[in-house]
Amino acid sequence: MTPLDRALFLAINHGLHSSFNDYWLGYATWLGNGWIGFPLAILALLVIDRKEFLQNISVLVVAGVVGGIALNVIKQAVHAPRPLTVFAPDIAAGRVYVHVMFERLYWNSFPSGHTQTAFTIAAVLAWAGVRSHKINVWGRAGIFAVASLVAVSRIYCGAHFPSDILAGAILGGGSAWLCCYGAVRWHAKRWGLDNLSK
Repeated sequence: MTPLDRALFLAINHGLHSSFNDYWLGYATWLGNGWIGFPLAILALLVIDRKEFLQNISVLVVAGVVGGIALNVIKQAVHAPRPLTVFAPDIAAGRVYVHVMFERLYWNSFPSGHTQTAFTIAAVLAWAGVRSHKINVWGRAGIFAVASLVAVSRIYCGAHFPSDILAGAILGGGSAWLCCYGAVRWHAKRWGLDNLSK
């Protein structure tokens, strides 16, 4: 990682640290856990468009699987150190303080899985909202704002560098849009779900 990566990490992780921010910024990271994020996304899809619910769920599942596989392949290939590993000598010498919430992680930093999950969900929700005409541009902006909050929370919790969350956002959002407008539409024709590609 670059000096800018390190500087931005410290500015967010250490610079924003407070007991108040722990509650809204730190705990926002849980929305990036699949076992929390995906059930909430399923409920949101039910509200957004009950008629096309099963079709939208199929998109979410495919996007989650595609993005998850790509994420794990990249993580294992890169095997990048986490901030606690990178800053270990400075932490030991008392030159750097890293604020950590939840589990202390040391490897497989790139890309951020929580961010990938958040942006996968955000992209599918936004796509479903556009199809149903029930979520306007401000609503879509709000969805991606929540995903961005999850991404920043990963830095705040001491788990990732900015480059990790940027890669996670691109991977999650990109793979989801690919599924929405590419592979899923092709499969929809095979399954006879013509409305899926509208």
